Amino acid sequence: MIPDADQMTILRRYAMQLIDQYVPFERGDAKYKEVVETTGWRKAPDNPGTTCGFLCHWLMWKLGVGDPAILNWTDPSRSTKFLIGANIDKIWNKGQRPFVQIAEPYAKPFRQNPVVNMLELGASMGIGGPQPGDSVFIREPGGSAGSEHVFVFRRARKTPAGVEWDTAEAGQDHGTDAKLKTRTVMLSGNFRGYTQISGNSPIRTIIGWLDLSRVEYDRAGLEAALKAAATVSV
Repeated sequence: MIPDADQMTILRRYAMQLIDQYVPFERGDAKYKEVVETTGWRKAPDNPGTTCGFLCHWLMWKLGVGDPAILNWTDPSRSTKFLIGANIDKIWNKGQRPFVQIAEPYAKPFRQNPVVNMLELGASMGIGGPQPGDSVFIREPGGSAGSEHVFVFRRARKTPAGVEWDTAEAGQDHGTDAKLKTRTVMLSGNFRGYTQISGNSPIRTIIGWLDLSRVEYDRAGLEAALKAAATVSV
């Protein structure tokens, strides 16, 4: 099922409350163990992956997402299962809904972006971008797999230099820890352009975001999230 507008308002507010409670975390602490090691995955010399996608999928699970094609988390009641190495792939969803793709991730940039960039299209009106709790995918288009990263969007604000995004990101220090960060979005002013974002070297391009309002939810999971949200003190 898809939540209605009022339910999404509650879910997005709850998502930010969860982020406030769980981020930052460090490898080995209780929050890290819940968000990452509950899946059965362990960081080890012979298992060198990073944890960036775990925060995104844990948050979706807490909110009640139930689409097995999207949610990389083992929950028999929702018929979902954690697959090693699938965190980013499931968020990207091959560029199909509920992912909002604004750039092609795996081809080197063309002179003109073959994808309509909804972030640039709506920038002048303050619409068209991710909303609190959405998972953002950034990458060096046509670059190595090591340039891939996903994080949770918290909020955006205009500054004299452009636009800043506040984010919650795992896979940080040691490839494991989670931090709250601020990134600068470098709008091109062209809806067939590419939007770059600060915070990495070489610089990354925003590929798009997973829109929580378009994802299929498990009815019982959604009801549990709404109930939990009602008990959180503001």
